[in-house]
Amino acid sequence: MARIRIELPEKFVYSTRLEVRIGDIVGGLHLGNHMIVSYLNEVLFSFLRDNGLQEFIETPGFINPEYAVVMKSESMYGDILRVEMGIRQTGRYGIDLIYRMTNESSGKETALARMAMLFFDYEKGELKQIPSRFMTFLQNS
Repeated sequence: MARIRIELPEKFVYSTRLEVRIGDIVGGLHLGNHMIVSYLNEVLFSFLRDNGLQEFIETPGFINPEYAVVMKSESMYGDILRVEMGIRQTGRYGIDLIYRMTNESSGKETALARMAMLFFDYEKGELKQIPSRFMTFLQNS
């Protein structure tokens, strides 16, 4: 039983599909847990692009102070994962991104994850408040 508990959001604001590639496989012939963070970032950047929010990739950018991942089941080469993402505001500077990965073939959850994100100005080296445009998106989603 997992010791980390990840509370799912009431609703997910984004969903996409990712295929498990051969380079994502480890010696046990299943998806390597080291690839989960890469998948989470892929979904985040797809979400930003698909919602016209890509400017937040650079100015201000994000900094990730914390990840939590609970592995639930194996995924193999060629499996299609449905990845859903929810957003929860955590304060003036940050959000939590909550993810659920489900194997479309088996219907089993592959992983649950929470990724803390802070808005960060890399030029000034300081935290930034959540931009108003991003806040508007959060309030309307």
